[in-house]
Amino acid sequence: MNLELVFVLVGTTHSGNIGAAARAIKNMGYSELRLVDCCGHLTKDALARASGADGVLHEAKRYDTLDAAVSDCQSVIGTSARDRHLAVPVMACREVANEIVSDTQRADSPVRTAMVFGRERSGLSNEEMDRCTRLLRIPCNPDFSSLNLGAAVQVVAYECAQASNQVWVTPANGLTDDQEAVASGASMQHFYDHLHRIMVTTGFLDPANPRHLMRRIKRYFERNRPTEKELNIFRGILSATEKPFPPKKPEP
Repeated sequence: MNLELVFVLVGTTHSGNIGAAARAIKNMGYSELRLVDCCGHLTKDALARASGADGVLHEAKRYDTLDAAVSDCQSVIGTSARDRHLAVPVMACREVANEIVSDTQRADSPVRTAMVFGRERSGLSNEEMDRCTRLLRIPCNPDFSSLNLGAAVQVVAYECAQASNQVWVTPANGLTDDQEAVASGASMQHFYDHLHRIMVTTGFLDPANPRHLMRRIKRYFERNRPTEKELNIFRGILSATEKPFPPKKPEP
């Protein structure tokens, strides 16, 4: 996986929230935390809320500006629980996670992506949002869209880990027949490439006017990701469509 995910907190005022964020990202297999104009992050409260993710806190880097914190990132995703009327594309959390994973699968080298979280009370400013390449919205109850910072980081970290097949779902005693491992990101990309080729060959998809067909198909399969065995069945169907077997001759 070429995705290098960086979590950036801007203007955090409660050290416990930094500790909760550190715990959330380590729980999902990530480790890089960057702090922009935040309160102290090695306090007793922060370490207590980190619940063992002390290494993430001790390795966290501090910056004076958001520009400095994301200067080495190819993609910068601003997060919000509210709709914003900005020029930056607004996408749901799961959609962004699937898209950035898909982008990195096609990249030849690692792609560093920043997930940026704003202040506890006001979130990111419009100026900070202008620095982002996309805006991630966490769908919430429209009558109560107030998310704790640690909870917001947990949701985003989980969706990114899920999209990149980084969530550990295998039980300790191994997989049963009903608990087969889901297909890997690489396997899914081979499937999408195969499906795209068949759709073009059969005339179902006009490459000159693709609209959003492949994106919708990917969205469906990422919501319902098949197992490796199920994916092999789909690939077999596509191969049979591409090179059909001759019909069987009737028995005399």
